[in-house]
Amino acid sequence: MTLALALCLAIGSAGLGRDGPEATQATTMTIFSRDGASVVAPPADQLSLPPNTTDVLLSFIPDRLANEALPPLPFIPVRVRAVSGLAVEARRPGDLQMVTWTEGGKVYWLVSDRRDVADLLRLADSLH
Repeated sequence: MTLALALCLAIGSAGLGRDGPEATQATTMTIFSRDGASVVAPPADQLSLPPNTTDVLLSFIPDRLANEALPPLPFIPVRVRAVSGLAVEARRPGDLQMVTWTEGGKVYWLVSDRRDVADLLRLADSLH
């Protein structure tokens, strides 16, 4: 049984190509402190929050890694930075509000417990 499994793996790996340099290249992640200051400088091809933005969290992952199903939240379609996106509005005061979209090969999220979706959309449009 073990020999058959090893043989199947060997044949399968010989027949499939390997990921190219783009797929295996390391991805830099930006980390923001609680006060919104950037701890690690973002690369030029990544969006970043304006200085002194303290009530919003901006995060991203490469879109090739974003293959998980969305959580069961009441998403609504929105337009973010001229592309389609999704938003979640808070049901109670203090709940998180979120806007997510894909741009430049990355999936971005803006999350806040203080700003509403309209504010998050305006902030997203101002990112550079």
